[in-house]
Amino acid sequence: MPAGILFLAFVLGLLFLATGGMKLVVSHEVGRQRIGWIADVPPARYRLAGWLEVAGAIGLMFPTMVQAVEWLTPLAAAGLAVIMGFAAVLHLRRREWMFAGGTAGLAALLVLVATSSVLA
Repeated sequence: MPAGILFLAFVLGLLFLATGGMKLVVSHEVGRQRIGWIADVPPARYRLAGWLEVAGAIGLMFPTMVQAVEWLTPLAAAGLAVIMGFAAVLHLRRREWMFAGGTAGLAALLVLVATSSVLA
């Protein structure tokens, strides 16, 4: 896998580790008061998103760190891209254009990592 893709995968992994960890540490009630979209998501789905983001982050970073199980990177990137696709739809429904664009951009980067990992 090219070094640039490995670096991108690792940085995206750090990002999703932080955002997923936040969803696991901050309660749904507190998050709902600070971030608008959380009010539209049930508490169980909020926690599930956190666990999936942390698992995806580990899937992006672990193969880079240990130089093994390279097949995990494209799977994690594809899974996180699907999650970001759903997040973009949520933001579009709320008319949060900037957030929708940001999540769509993250999805595009994740698709890049997934396809580059498979084609390399």
